[in-house]
Amino acid sequence: MEAPFSIAPLERIEDFLACERLQQTVWHLEAEQMPKATASMLIASQRYGGMVLGAFDPEGRLIGFLFALPGTVPPDNPAAAGPRWQLCSRIMGVHPDWQGRGVGYRLKLAQREWALAHGYELVTWTYDPLEVANGTLNLGKLGAVCRCYLRDFYGPMTDGLNVGLPSDRFEVAWWVGSEWVRRRVEEGWHPPCLEDLLASGAGVVNPARLRPDGWPEPGPVCPPEGEAVLVEIPARIQAVKRADPGLALAWRLNVREACEAAFAAGYTACDVVKGTVDGVPRVYYLLTV
Repeated sequence: MEAPFSIAPLERIEDFLACERLQQTVWHLEAEQMPKATASMLIASQRYGGMVLGAFDPEGRLIGFLFALPGTVPPDNPAAAGPRWQLCSRIMGVHPDWQGRGVGYRLKLAQREWALAHGYELVTWTYDPLEVANGTLNLGKLGAVCRCYLRDFYGPMTDGLNVGLPSDRFEVAWWVGSEWVRRRVEEGWHPPCLEDLLASGAGVVNPARLRPDGWPEPGPVCPPEGEAVLVEIPARIQAVKRADPGLALAWRLNVREACEAAFAAGYTACDVVKGTVDGVPRVYYLLTV
């Protein structure tokens, strides 16, 4: 049985400082590198309309956090069109010892409740589309959608997770009060079946090939056609980066090309699909019109 944890707004100075230390661990920051959100920034944001939630273990230690602030809706994100104001979810981090145990999911559900209580219908955030765990949480379990690809959005990044690749990002739209999101949250995520999608005619826009060393490498990008298409991403991008930085960059540029083409053609990324092809785990985004 998993150890319990609790979710609550950060209130004590000690917890905001613990949030700085947690960021050092999560993003593999060197001692001289600044945290992505300092304690003073989080304290001010909490006071002036932002939201800073913490996840705490049974001993009261901070094991995760989620930071968001109000903002206007960017005009170049078709999936977020409509309202003028949104809640911009800026940073979420979970201690490595607690990752994969539902902490991030529970933080996002608490954020949804907070957003609805404060009158927000839309929450947006960015994430690296090559990170499978993030895609699974965001588009799969939470029901966010994406039609906005941001090239090298943050410029060169030096933390341990992001160093070495352009900081491309998906900017997702999470319509927290929608029927789509309500059903995904209340009924749970039922992952699409890769074999069923392929049998129904969904084509892979960038079909990968297996190299002699066993690593999949992206293939040429084809024009998206039909009601549904698949965009392949590497199943373990951090492992690819360590093994072959050139291959990791090839994946970045390939997925960029495929997603930009699909978004321009009116497709929306709405789910994550996992399966096994040629005996190797494979992961895809499902995009529909």
